[in-house]
Amino acid sequence: MKRTLILIAAVCAVQVAGGTAVAQYPDCNQSFVIPPARLGLSPKNLEVATQFQYTLRMQLWNMAGAPEANWPAGDIVLEVAAPCPNPFTGLNPNGPSNANGIITWGPIELDRPGGSCAGANVVHIRIISVNCDYFLNSVTSPDEDGDGLVALADFSFFQQAFVNGGPTHQGDLNLSDGRPDLGDLGFFQRHFVAP
Repeated sequence: MKRTLILIAAVCAVQVAGGTAVAQYPDCNQSFVIPPARLGLSPKNLEVATQFQYTLRMQLWNMAGAPEANWPAGDIVLEVAAPCPNPFTGLNPNGPSNANGIITWGPIELDRPGGSCAGANVVHIRIISVNCDYFLNSVTSPDEDGDGLVALADFSFFQQAFVNGGPTHQGDLNLSDGRPDLGDLGFFQRHFVAP
């Protein structure tokens, strides 16, 4: 009981000090990565037609159960960790959350060397100011080996995944259904032939 009262007092203090309602912050328990909750990267993401481009979206909800609009992009970062071939940190979405609380890492942000990889929590999304952490377990890319090119060596990785029915992070290039199929082959082809 004593801890509950201390917590309530702390929340009230934040409300008074900040001059804003606690509901006006993203709620870690209600916000989520919009399916397919998988990260795709490609060094040719900008060269292919829109339907073949990778994007990643997340919806921010606040404690009142409403979309959190206009949350600053600079407060949200996407990171990829080793053992992925091209780890990076501090990638912000392309702008603040929209009226529906949606933030997007679009074709420009995800136009980078890939390197298909899988492992616990290799992709990390952080909302810095409210200490929210979201994790994904793979990176998918037509640049399977992560050398910054979509080439024949990458097709060899994809072909093995296609024949064997996985692994998902190497075969389901269009992030559609978790298994390699002809749609994924077409997806690879578009990235392969793009200038």
